Amino acid sequence: MKPSLADLPLGQPAEIVSIDCDRPISTRLMEMGLLPGTQVRVVRVAPLGDPIELRVRDYALSVRRADAAKIAVAPGGTA
Repeated sequence: MKPSLADLPLGQPAEIVSIDCDRPISTRLMEMGLLPGTQVRVVRVAPLGDPIELRVRDYALSVRRADAAKIAVAPGGTA
């Protein structure tokens, strides 16, 4: 099982492998730029752990931890 975006340590770059959630949510995430093959990095986590802020394609994006847990990533990359 691949690690999820929610499991990624702060500052570690990764590449999105797949998005495994309901169609409306996965469509919304992909419209925001979270596509397979995209480099991503967790830059900040809210005090209570939700949401998490990501760095994707030179912009900041905040997603819920529950949604991030459904995004499989491969650690490494250049994000």
